[in-house]
Amino acid sequence: MTVQPVKDMNQVANMIRILERKGNRRDPLLLKFGLNTALRIKDILRLKVKHLFESDGTLKEYLDLFESKTIKRKNRKLKQIKLNSVIRPELESYVKFYELEPEDWIFFSLRDPSNPLDRVRAYSLLKDAAVKSGVTKFGTHSMRKTLAYNIYNKTKNLALVMRMLNHSNPKHTLRYIGIEQEELDDTYEEFSIGS
Repeated sequence: MTVQPVKDMNQVANMIRILERKGNRRDPLLLKFGLNTALRIKDILRLKVKHLFESDGTLKEYLDLFESKTIKRKNRKLKQIKLNSVIRPELESYVKFYELEPEDWIFFSLRDPSNPLDRVRAYSLLKDAAVKSGVTKFGTHSMRKTLAYNIYNKTKNLALVMRMLNHSNPKHTLRYIGIEQEELDDTYEEFSIGS
């Protein structure tokens, strides 16, 4: 199954509400962080407080990192992600609530906070919220795809989306965010014959 972006923002809002009802702050923040940064889950789960906050406890304006998928490349580039106005207060409140220190994981295991949240567990909790919200074809990459899809839909700026995703092939990017299939589906519907 190929995972897809979540195209209905009401479903996204419902997923957030479902995760908030679980009673911990980590799970809804995980979804919001993924939706607002377009990072791969592997990169999200390896973040520590020191990656997002200055030594004086001030939240950085940007998250600077080498994406895990590009770390071994010779021409790897530092990715700079603006921590936007949605995610900033969430992060500040979260770190303060849990009294996290610079070496602590942002998305820590609730069973053992000295370890990061496991990738399989992250998938499971997000998938559960997606299913309960009526979202099909959801996976952890859906967060990344959702932001990219919405940016493309609003701006039609494929070059911008490609830069954000660190893609080099326009055709791959359109397929990745589900535009290619959506256009095909619309074409089949618009040009149906026989009725």
